[in-house]
Amino acid sequence: MTQLQPMTQAAPAAGALSAELLKRLEQSGTEMQLLKGSTLFFEGDSPDHIYLIKSGKIRLSKTSSEGKIFFLQMKKKDDVLGELSLFNGINYSFNAEVVQDATILRFTRKEIEALVLYDSELAICFMKWLAKENQTIVTQFKDLVFCGKQGAVFSILIKLSNEYGKKISNGVLINRKITNQEVANYVGATRESINRILKRLIKDEIISVNTKYITIHDMQYLQRHLRCNHCPFEECTI
Repeated sequence: MTQLQPMTQAAPAAGALSAELLKRLEQSGTEMQLLKGSTLFFEGDSPDHIYLIKSGKIRLSKTSSEGKIFFLQMKKKDDVLGELSLFNGINYSFNAEVVQDATILRFTRKEIEALVLYDSELAICFMKWLAKENQTIVTQFKDLVFCGKQGAVFSILIKLSNEYGKKISNGVLINRKITNQEVANYVGATRESINRILKRLIKDEIISVNTKYITIHDMQYLQRHLRCNHCPFEECTI
């Protein structure tokens, strides 16, 4: 995981599209408006389309056979949805829920295949997207498998601070309300186990919580536990 940089402009993602390529895509796609609370597609649906987000946020999640929800990623402006199933035809392996009113561009698989076939620069971008998606999945499961639930909670706190962090006098405020259930959904744990982990962090003065706003007072403690200085991955956000 990268070091916290909450006050600087985030660098473009490895698979980010240039303005020129975005313009080319916008000329080919079909624009759609999505309302908060709607679902773009469900796990198991046929992967007939991929999507480019122009505005808003869409959360990817999986639901276990017991009904437990596991949050995977939050997709934002200029992110792509459905690219992992683009060429293999495997059904979508997650749900895509709109959590903030969104404007997206929809492309059929044939449209994207044609664009990639005749545009080598766009093809390279798709390769980078695939690598970035794989990287994100690897980091999520690495933290959970090798660091346990506590480490996974530490990881989510760091990612949230990178995404929403604001430097204050006594640490970094995650400037967004976060419920224990939401943390549990990202970690794949019960809310009760998350309560215990967060209470220990509060007792040890690593974090504090005020009306669902979390402040991290000792970022290095979390980073040491996860060995962030040894992490090769460039991006560390939700």
